[in-house]
Amino acid sequence: MTLPREVALKLLQATSLPDESMFLDRTVPLNTVVDYYRIACHVLFVCERCGTCCNTGDPIRLSQDDIERIARRLKIPLGKAVKKYTMPDPDRPGVLDFKKILPCKFYDPVMRRCKIYDARPWSCRIFPFIGIYGSEDQVKIHESCAGSVKAVKMLTEAVDELRTDPTFSPFFDMEMVKRAKQWFKDVLDTVK
Repeated sequence: MTLPREVALKLLQATSLPDESMFLDRTVPLNTVVDYYRIACHVLFVCERCGTCCNTGDPIRLSQDDIERIARRLKIPLGKAVKKYTMPDPDRPGVLDFKKILPCKFYDPVMRRCKIYDARPWSCRIFPFIGIYGSEDQVKIHESCAGSVKAVKMLTEAVDELRTDPTFSPFFDMEMVKRAKQWFKDVLDTVK
């Protein structure tokens, strides 16, 4: 597990220079400052297995990869998985959602876990911080998700601790910033 202080340091490094200053360097992953904060929170997030997201999350959008992964996990043909578990998204032509049944049919309330966790959809993998959740200009805290609240609190405290540490210098060289931005890209790639 990555320590909050390590994540906070990477966050401060990655956001110390605006991405616009590195725009021409195609080797540097570019994100918004809010995206870096979201990814940092995601790194610190520990699911408390309360099931709130599985009982309230709707719609769960599915990519082709999601459906294929679920079909493989369930050992059923792709066509059967599509027919049994999906429906067209009413607002987005060509997009499929899980059929609207709450709680999610793959949530086991006794074990308090997802029955297809290793094959869960991208929407579930990125909850509660990355992607379609929240807003463009801030990290959304899902008050009903204890893990979400704790992750934001840990990150906030670690950033505040670093900023008030007299030995901390907020000035980073370009290579350090690039490495931090790459670290965030690598973290995001592991979520997929």
